[in-house]
Amino acid sequence: MKKFILIFVTAFLFISNLAMPTTLLAQEKGPPKPKEWKGEGTKIEFPSMPTMTIKDFLEGKIPEKEITIWGTLKFPANAPDKNVPVIVILHGESGINERHEHWMNVFNSMGIATFMVDSNWARRNCKKKFKKATQWCSSVNRGMNRIIDGYGALELLSKHPRIDPKRIGCMGFSLGARGCLYLNVKRFQKMWGTPGLDYAASVPMYPPCNVKFNEDDEITDTPIRIHVGDLDTFFPVDSCVNYVDLLRAKGKDVEVKVYPNVHHGFDAKMIFHGGKTKKVYKNHNDGRCYYKENQELTEEQSGGPGGTYILTQIGFNEWLASAPEKKKKKLFKWLKKGTKRGFSSPQFQFDKSCKSKSQTVAYNKEPAEEATKLVKEFFTNTLIN
Repeated sequence: MKKFILIFVTAFLFISNLAMPTTLLAQEKGPPKPKEWKGEGTKIEFPSMPTMTIKDFLEGKIPEKEITIWGTLKFPANAPDKNVPVIVILHGESGINERHEHWMNVFNSMGIATFMVDSNWARRNCKKKFKKATQWCSSVNRGMNRIIDGYGALELLSKHPRIDPKRIGCMGFSLGARGCLYLNVKRFQKMWGTPGLDYAASVPMYPPCNVKFNEDDEITDTPIRIHVGDLDTFFPVDSCVNYVDLLRAKGKDVEVKVYPNVHHGFDAKMIFHGGKTKKVYKNHNDGRCYYKENQELTEEQSGGPGGTYILTQIGFNEWLASAPEKKKKKLFKWLKKGTKRGFSSPQFQFDKSCKSKSQTVAYNKEPAEEATKLVKEFFTNTLIN
């Protein structure tokens, strides 16, 4: 009798699993594995650099080997055979998604070609080197590789027979926006790009502006339009306002549009779990912290031998001069311990009150429509007229 019951239960469970919807099974196994984005257009490869630390980037340390990444070039319907304007699209941390496809369609409808750069897929094995990094090793480079990718895409497209080299724009989102914004810095251009080869226009959508890099006020003459919501929790919004004020004081054509009551990722509809267009990520983040590049750190202050810390919280030098020795030793011991465990972080805080426990991404219809209108007008004036 017991044997019969055991056979019956086993058979029932087997049949139940067969009848269970595959979507439910997939949910129980966790999120689907990342896949390479394959959209419409022609895939074109070009050289770039592997994932590197911000320290190596800022010090111009060239890796032993380059890597090959790619972008997808899509021409609008009925595009001419030559002198077509194009916009390079640089995605955020998680890769290419519906947001970027939305903007690709917007630009194609205007008669502008698009070049969708995939900064993640060729670097998907970066954790073999940076074992403690977050997905795509964004905690290591914080989007600075987008700058190098942006330079590579610009050089590639400037030689394309159908593209007008004087009408190439850049649009980036979040970490990709950091690329579109800071690739205009002449210091970075000299280290990683081609001086004199500039974008005709740039639109960084909610870029992290909360790091003061050395010489970041010396930029090209590229017109720049930043768009950001005042509720953004990924970085302090006023850092972008302050940076724009600094650049405008030097006569640069740079503006920032701050949208009231608007979060990160407001510009295009993303559908999250349950059909929602808003998602709150419960994690610790430094979205309210301000940093600056600090090339004067000792080995101990940068995390010990092999340490990668180079961005210090604003006020660090003053704290260092006045803090009790016990507090300083505790901080530097913590940094050294992180290096030994394999972490390759670029920044640290001596005052953690700027850290928070959540980040929000949310679509907002009216500001999204306004941003679309303004972006279209800007690229029309800089790339078409």
